[in-house]
Amino acid sequence: MRKLLILTSLILFAVVAMAQTAGSFVSLVADTTTDAETEYMIISSPKQLTKNYVVTMFLIPTNESGTATVTSTPQGSDDNSVFFDLASATTVNTAGTVANSIYEYANANFEYYRLKLVSTGTGVTSFTGKLGLKRK
Repeated sequence: MRKLLILTSLILFAVVAMAQTAGSFVSLVADTTTDAETEYMIISSPKQLTKNYVVTMFLIPTNESGTATVTSTPQGSDDNSVFFDLASATTVNTAGTVANSIYEYANANFEYYRLKLVSTGTGVTSFTGKLGLKRK
């Protein structure tokens, strides 16, 4: 039993240590938009990044019900409190028709990243996603 505990602890430590390291992907916290609201997909425990990475964000929406329209805007920040839009909003759900999105930035100009989700109309859309880093 003790060996199993030690082995489990080592595996958990390795998984946590991999989060936000070069060449890896970390899951964004799954989220849901309901009717008209704004949500943010973030990393559960963000760590400050150096600016020497290629950053890739994947967003996978699923229409759960209704006919909401949802847009996604990638955002970046240097202090994890004031965020700036990195691109124009992209529609990821139009009345139940969803589209996956990929955002890639060759020069990581910010230290923190997130996806802003804005829903209008009525309906529920769930989201999963990942953030990947690649050292330049």
